[in-house]
Amino acid sequence: MLWLLAVIGIPILVVMLLFFAAADDFWQVITFQISFSRLIDDLAHVLAIVVIGAVAELISLYMLLAHVL
Repeated sequence: MLWLLAVIGIPILVVMLLFFAAADDFWQVITFQISFSRLIDDLAHVLAIVVIGAVAELISLYMLLAHVL
């Protein structure tokens, strides 16, 4: 049951983290007032969140399948 909750909860958590990471700079992106270095830094944060979320999802899927089988 725990692994099933993890499989469902991790994508929701990743989407929430991405939303809050982007909410800080959303207005600056729309008005083209964001600096290039900050844009690259934000891209690095987004990629890190996606990679960590993907690894966590793969581990939880593996554990769910190992538990079921």
